[in-house]
Amino acid sequence: MQNIGTLGLARAADQREAPRFDTALPVRIDGVQGRAFNISEHGIYFETDVPQQLGALVNFTLEFHLYGKTHQMVCEAKVVRVEEQGARIGVGARLLAPFFSGEEVTEAVPLPDPQLQGRGRRLDS
Repeated sequence: MQNIGTLGLARAADQREAPRFDTALPVRIDGVQGRAFNISEHGIYFETDVPQQLGALVNFTLEFHLYGKTHQMVCEAKVVRVEEQGARIGVGARLLAPFFSGEEVTEAVPLPDPQLQGRGRRLDS
């Protein structure tokens, strides 16, 4: 894995303001499918085939399923990290508007599909 452009690791870790959550949600950038690997209130890390420039704004659509329905969330973020991930491009981006506010998440909601239990575990790093 070759690093194309990144904030220093210590500096990036210091800027994390919210817990991260593992995920495997589809994202679309310029009509091209990608995959989000973790999200937080203020950021996202995803892999894509669409080249990204450090410091650029990126618009993407995040797709998720809830209670048997597919939902899409249109997001805008600033690219803060770009790295090669094999044939794909790994992108760390800071959201211009948060996904959710910590005050709104007060209790866990049971998932309707038992096969999904345990996925999306919370990361506190």
